[in-house]
Amino acid sequence: MTAHLTDVTTRRPIAPPRRPWAAWLGVGVLLVVLALGVALHSPWLSVQEIEIAGAERVQAAALLDRAGIGPGAIMIWLDTGAVEAAIAADPWTGAVRAHREWPDRLVIEVEERVPALWAEGTGGWMLLATDGTVLEVADAPGSGLLTARLDLPGVPVGMRSTDPVPGELVALSQALATPLASSSRVVSVDGELWMETPGHWVRLGTAIDLADKGRVAEVMLTDGLPEGATLDVVAPRRPAVIPPAAMGLVEPGVEADGESGSAPAVEGEGDGA
Repeated sequence: MTAHLTDVTTRRPIAPPRRPWAAWLGVGVLLVVLALGVALHSPWLSVQEIEIAGAERVQAAALLDRAGIGPGAIMIWLDTGAVEAAIAADPWTGAVRAHREWPDRLVIEVEERVPALWAEGTGGWMLLATDGTVLEVADAPGSGLLTARLDLPGVPVGMRSTDPVPGELVALSQALATPLASSSRVVSVDGELWMETPGHWVRLGTAIDLADKGRVAEVMLTDGLPEGATLDVVAPRRPAVIPPAAMGLVEPGVEADGESGSAPAVEGEGDGA
């Protein structure tokens, strides 16, 4: 409790001495708060430049605009997680990282998914990434990748199939060098998978261990096979080369580029180790 002195002449309390520095301290704090508020909302600390690296297929600018993120946003309030979520909405986005560079730059680094295979589905041709994500659906396959005409169940863009077959086909495409993959197609004949390559048919059997089968086929086709010979890699550890004279022909009813194709008919056991 503060002690009060009494003036014995007037009998009135004597007021404690004034402290002018307290008032000035309050004014100073107020000025600092005001200055900070002005600084945070000034152009010096708002986004003036957005740098997007690695986005070729990803429509990053449009996604940011749709999310209401753009120049003028206050740096300190900018939610980089929201920026990353906006970019990740594009199926081509494999990974994304956003960070601030003071005083006025937003940097976004995008790692896009890599296309691996065109696979025919019930809703059209699906472009699958190396992780199995459907990147696009088209009426016809594009060029430069392995194609698989198997009438697979359709999958929406941005999703992955729960069926293991598309994943096996992607693994096959990854096992093949680009020149061979881009010039080959996989079809189904009497319940078996066959791969048509320039000059040769490759018997794959069931959709199991397609990566191993692809690696064996790549090596043997590169080394060279007799003209018209069929390569059997159903058991990839025991591949077989079958000369044309030993093969019959079966019409599988598969069309490629508007023409019907045929694959050799082979008698043999199922996949083995």
